[in-house]
Amino acid sequence: MDAALRLLDDLVIEKTVVNLRELEKRHGVKPKLIAPAAQVSESNNALAIGYANWLGHELGWPVDENVFQMKDFSKDKLDGWVRVAHRSTFYGEIDKKDLYVIVDDVITLGGTLADLRSFILGKGGRVIGMSTIASRDGNDVRIRLDTDTQAQLEKSYGSDLAKFCHELLGFDHRGFTSPEAGRLLSCSGYVDLRKKIVRGRNEGNASRSKKQVTR
Repeated sequence: MDAALRLLDDLVIEKTVVNLRELEKRHGVKPKLIAPAAQVSESNNALAIGYANWLGHELGWPVDENVFQMKDFSKDKLDGWVRVAHRSTFYGEIDKKDLYVIVDDVITLGGTLADLRSFILGKGGRVIGMSTIASRDGNDVRIRLDTDTQAQLEKSYGSDLAKFCHELLGFDHRGFTSPEAGRLLSCSGYVDLRKKIVRGRNEGNASRSKKQVTR
């Protein structure tokens, strides 16, 4: 954790801190910072947790450390379709009175951030912002599925897309982030999409089994 905090001193830019302070001014209250932490017994997400604590010290915001991610294998070095096929799940308590800002180390497709947001909303909380230390190209990333991208999905796949996604993933296409939707649009059709999702699921299951054997 000490190494993570020293790294953050070098990485975090002033503009990020200024933008986050604007959230506090806009809502008139200090939000809670929350990171998709590993399970209680693990410490493999020191950068994300460190970022939450670094910002908490810089901004004077409280840090919520009561929510944990069920993480039985790492997606970091696996294909992006593994991230699409295996959603992140969380457990813990959310205070319905508080506003939350989600932070993480790196954004890839935005699925983990979106899944944590869904968890907080499902518990009655409210999310007013997100921030990560880094992104693939170093720029801000809009992860919300905009209406144009949703329309492209529906045009490419037709009216059965919601049912297809529900059956294969447990939610319809409106639950994807914009970067995830871009992956769907790169497929040639339902057969190609199903093949890639199933492959991603199998790769994730294989990684999970390997970790269990290693333990």
